[in-house]
Amino acid sequence: MNRAEQEPRGPEYVDVTIVEFASHTAYLDPQTGTGYLVTPDPERDIPAPDEPFVGGLSLHTADWRRAVSHLEEEGWELLYDDEGKVERAGLTGDGRTVVCLFGPPEGKQPSLETLRRALIALDMAADVDPSTRHDD
Repeated sequence: MNRAEQEPRGPEYVDVTIVEFASHTAYLDPQTGTGYLVTPDPERDIPAPDEPFVGGLSLHTADWRRAVSHLEEEGWELLYDDEGKVERAGLTGDGRTVVCLFGPPEGKQPSLETLRRALIALDMAADVDPSTRHDD
């Protein structure tokens, strides 16, 4: 046994990157290429103005498009399930929907244990209610 194998390993930390948009927030782990996008409370949306020259989208719809576009520019994409729907990670403690993102991992393909730790860190950072977590 070499010295590195004999010494206990210290804790392994997950460095979650937070990207805030007008009404959405992304929580990303670039090391594993996993992430979440927390959507806003639909009750708090601001509708599009009813003017032909302004027109457009509600605040949440415009911000969704901007958030997804920005994330795509950075290499992150929405994760879709087998039915073509955006994969839901769960709901926040206050009931907002959390959807899954993925991107290329920064290093080698992460182990299942590394992915597990990343998902736990993302759940905590995004305040995902454990009773609604991942496909519940």
